[in-house]
Amino acid sequence: MSSIDPQLRLALSTGKIQLGSKQAVRDMRRGRAKMVIISVNCPKRFKDAIIEHGKLGNIPVWNHDKDSVDLGMLCGKPYPVSAMVINDPGDSKILDFGKEEVEKEEKEEEKEEEE
Repeated sequence: MSSIDPQLRLALSTGKIQLGSKQAVRDMRRGRAKMVIISVNCPKRFKDAIIEHGKLGNIPVWNHDKDSVDLGMLCGKPYPVSAMVINDPGDSKILDFGKEEVEKEEKEEEKEEEE
């Protein structure tokens, strides 16, 4: 179980979360998204669009280590979930994980620029 999973469950019960890759892209375009979580097997065209919109809008994108079926089960849904967008985290601290991910990516980019 990933360390983000308990915070994700809390966000699901107390916050506002939309499920689905199309919904994630839509909410990112509209500026509603605070963070996006994508599964390992998210379709490439949606994954690329989500990552691109995340960079443009400074929205953290978390690459979860579970596939879409497991992510759906984590959300309590009987169907696969490739992506989910967090519009309001509620009582959870899930956005802290997103900040860590963004900082990690910035450090990697700095290292690449130095080389």
